[in-house]
Amino acid sequence: MADYQLTAHEEPCAVIRTSDGACIPPDMANRDYNGDQFQPGYIQWKDAGNTPDPYVEPPTPEPVPTPEQQILFDHENRVLALEGQPPISVEDFVAKATRTPAAKPAPQRDNPKPHMLPKRKG
Repeated sequence: MADYQLTAHEEPCAVIRTSDGACIPPDMANRDYNGDQFQPGYIQWKDAGNTPDPYVEPPTPEPVPTPEQQILFDHENRVLALEGQPPISVEDFVAKATRTPAAKPAPQRDNPKPHMLPKRKG
C-alpha cells in the first residue's frame, strides 16, 4: 500500500494520504500537495520515484425504496396474503412494477363510418 491514493483515473486530481485519510487537493499552494523545504508533499514524494495507489471505484450503493414504494410493496403482499398466495420478493415486485403493458395498436380509420364524417354545410 502506497502513502497516497488517487481519487480519479487521471492526474491532476485530489489524492488521499493513506496514513491519516486526508484528502489533498491538487493545489500548488497547499503544503500537503506541494510541500516545502521542511516537509515534503505529494509532488516531492512522487518525484522521488514513488507511485500512488490507483483510483478504485466505490461500490454502487443498494437502492433504498422510497416510502411510497415501501407502502406499495407492503400492500401488494397484504393482498397476496388475503388471496392465500405466497409473498412476492422485492426483485419480483420491482420487475412487475417497471413492466410496461404492451401498447394497443390504434384503430384503423381508413373507411370512416357515415356517422363519423363531417356534416356538409348548405
